[in-house]
Amino acid sequence: MSRWDAILLGAALLVAVDAEAAGVGRREKPLVLPIIEATGLIAVRLDADVHAAAADDYGDLRIQDGKGDEIPHVVLDMTTTDLRKVERRARAIVTEVKPLPDGSLEVTVTLGDGHAPVRPEGFTLLTPLHDFEHRVTVARLADDGGSETLVKNALIYDYARFLDVRDVSIGLPFGRGGRRGDRYRIVIGDVTQEQQSRLMELTRTLAAGEEHEIREKTVVERRPFRIDGIEFWYTAEVEKGETAVLEDRAIGDFRVVSVPDEQATRITVDGRRQPVTELTILTDSRNFSRSLTVTRPAEPDRDGLSPPGRPIATATITRIDVAGLRREQLAVPLPESRLETYELVIDDGDSPPLAVTGVTARGPAREIVFLAEPDGVYRLAYGGDRTAPRYDTAAIRAALAARSVIPSATLGAESVVVVPPPAADPLWLLSDGRFQIAVIATLAVILAAALFRAAKRIDAVPPPRD
Repeated sequence: MSRWDAILLGAALLVAVDAEAAGVGRREKPLVLPIIEATGLIAVRLDADVHAAAADDYGDLRIQDGKGDEIPHVVLDMTTTDLRKVERRARAIVTEVKPLPDGSLEVTVTLGDGHAPVRPEGFTLLTPLHDFEHRVTVARLADDGGSETLVKNALIYDYARFLDVRDVSIGLPFGRGGRRGDRYRIVIGDVTQEQQSRLMELTRTLAAGEEHEIREKTVVERRPFRIDGIEFWYTAEVEKGETAVLEDRAIGDFRVVSVPDEQATRITVDGRRQPVTELTILTDSRNFSRSLTVTRPAEPDRDGLSPPGRPIATATITRIDVAGLRREQLAVPLPESRLETYELVIDDGDSPPLAVTGVTARGPAREIVFLAEPDGVYRLAYGGDRTAPRYDTAAIRAALAARSVIPSATLGAESVVVVPPPAADPLWLLSDGRFQIAVIATLAVILAAALFRAAKRIDAVPPPRD
């Protein structure tokens, strides 16, 4: 091996070793935690820097403590729970029934311990009777023996004799309902009413075949007001479902180019690898409806030409404002994507291009959740080892299932850290693929140079005299 061959081989070895010794550029951000008094969950919302540098599956995210040890974590899509209000009914507990001297009936009820969070909005008297009319007063009883009148002389009735009309509910004033264990006094006036019977007795007196007298007798009965029970109703909020939280994405530059040959407008958007599920066109143009296709740009070929990109989503953008008709749809939904660049193609046809002034993006918000200790120091690392870890996250998921409120931490400034390679195995360099490629390339160059010099020596040897 000549001196120049040795120099080439040594340079290749130094390049390979230096590339490994330099390590991998990893990014870190310190976590600013709220004050916590016990071990509990902490959520960290991922920002644009993390999305731009992290792996597609976020397998390179690491939570490290002050000693550099990794902390188990889970990456979740942030969601919000939609609630809807429904009316619930429950039986009140009757604790006392007392007839009053004026013919009224006093009933004392309690809500019961099983309805701690509710505020009653009214009471319903359950009775099988018909044809009645009563006045009802409702008061809330205080612990000191006092009372507060909530409803006075409310009317409950059933006019089945005349019409199918019935109302046996007493609504309470808004915001004046009670709480767990509250007692109420319900006074029903004139519970023993005289009621005229529907049947009437008719008596006729005849003399010599002629009617002399007609007597009508109506039976009046005294009927007590029968109550089978008392219900109260309240409004409860129940979960309707979970909806993903979308946040605005900070995209980079965009470029708008009109292509007359294609009768289209091409918009190139710098996506910065942010997770995006919706792109919106900003324009000052009016009264249009155009087809728009979002594509993933293809890599240039050997000749430097860019082939057509792969379509991701297609939609119709519309803005109509004429003759009192207003309709606008400028958002384009698309499957979640994390691309460096998006290309939007608007089909203009023979119409003039739209005056596009910008593009906005929205995508799912994500957070990383872990168990933090009081006074702990933590940081988020990303962009390094992209092998997804296998942590024991049973405690984290059990705490998440409890649906407790999770405090949030914030991310600090980003820094780049060079991670040295592991030195435990002295033969690690021989098994590295980049080192092997460098050695093979160097040996190929040395072999080609040796063959070239050998050919020149052969040409320099004089031919034999024979």
